[in-house]
Amino acid sequence: MSAKIRFGTDGWRAVIAEDFTFANVRLCAQAVADHLSDAAEDRRVAIGYDFRFLSEEFARAAAEVLAGNGVTVYLSPRACPTPHVSYFVQRQGLPLGIVITASHNPYTYNGFKLKERFGGSALPQTTARIESLLGKTPPKRMAYREAKNLGRIVETPLDEGYDSLIESLVDIEAIRGADLQVVVDSMNGVGERRLERWAASPTCRVSTLRWERDPLFGLRAPEPKEEYLDLLQEAVLARGAAVGLATDGDADRSGAVHGDGSIFTPLEVIALLTLYLAEHRKQRGLVAATNANTLYLQRIAEAFGLPYANRPVGFKHIAELMQQQDLLIGGEESGGITIQGFLPERDGVMINLLVLEMMVKRGKTSLELLKDLHERFGEFHFRRRDFPVSPEKGLRQVTRLSQRPPKSFAGRKVLETDTLDGLKLKLSDGSWILFRQSGTEPTLRVYCEVTSQSELDAFIEAGMKALGEADRS
Repeated sequence: MSAKIRFGTDGWRAVIAEDFTFANVRLCAQAVADHLSDAAEDRRVAIGYDFRFLSEEFARAAAEVLAGNGVTVYLSPRACPTPHVSYFVQRQGLPLGIVITASHNPYTYNGFKLKERFGGSALPQTTARIESLLGKTPPKRMAYREAKNLGRIVETPLDEGYDSLIESLVDIEAIRGADLQVVVDSMNGVGERRLERWAASPTCRVSTLRWERDPLFGLRAPEPKEEYLDLLQEAVLARGAAVGLATDGDADRSGAVHGDGSIFTPLEVIALLTLYLAEHRKQRGLVAATNANTLYLQRIAEAFGLPYANRPVGFKHIAELMQQQDLLIGGEESGGITIQGFLPERDGVMINLLVLEMMVKRGKTSLELLKDLHERFGEFHFRRRDFPVSPEKGLRQVTRLSQRPPKSFAGRKVLETDTLDGLKLKLSDGSWILFRQSGTEPTLRVYCEVTSQSELDAFIEAGMKALGEADRS
């Protein structure tokens, strides 16, 4: 059964009752315990969980196994955002944390994320080691009540002191003092009404959609991308809001909608925040992107004399950089962003609060800020499309296209092919398209950034046609 468990770019995820079972969760927990023993690590672990079906029960099952191996478990008494687990792990100096969540995946999934002592996603060597231990030892269990009585399982909130960290990074009083209408969509995830609690005041009017627990997520994926932001778009227009803000299922990623109802893409968000931090706040540091991120980041970094780094897709690569260098901002196209002074981790609520601060301090709407960005750094538009493709087929198609890349694409000359993570074609006018098989699900992702919004769909179609032709050759 352990052969089905593979840790991707951010943990292991699988369909509930198919591969994500109590037996497999216990196997994972036993492998974590064995890793701690082999590495002679401090034997303490934090566990949090989200609102998904049976998440609390899966968390307890993992806790029982760890307790049965003599590990002290700090278990959240209720569902909580993933960054709270990372924060607790870092603050308490624990070797590992576990989050039972499938993040933004459809409701049929659940997952097992790992966090390390530094407060971010576990490093590849750590997950590889734990994966290698799966099934080596039969799970040892201690009954939950007995483990609590013996102090092996300690139920405790994981967010003590977290508010002070957020307040040190975002000007909450400026937001509350502004005259704003804001709509939030928590997508039935653990973001709940957290942003509303932070920002709302008599003048800053915040209303939250879908803040209640729903393990089915309204039969949608709790992912703040274009196809799932329609309810937020409608609410923004109906209420005349300045902006709409969203978080995913475990509240570590963000999404947004402009005041006119159009999508405020994650790449627009990170570009504007980078410019805001560098120009308005006068902060300096490394600007870090993953390979599917916007070229605006490199242009802004160059304009302000800031170092820039590009890494493979997966926030863990940003987290690793953050431990090595003084990072100003770093993120990925899926809405996971971190900033200077925070953990090497994502927090969708914090980033959405920073977006509000930026709008208030700059005295402009998000659309006005975006227009300024276009005038100064060029106009580019982004789109991502996900296609259900088996990992074997997706990797084969991308590999074959990489072996015979086109000399031109969509009427533009191909200047460079980049195989850092998948295949990225860099074109003569600055546009690009990236083909990449997901590391966590059976999905082929196609990303592009082009100079004309009207060309986005045509770019994606041309990309899929090129993949198909390469696969048949």
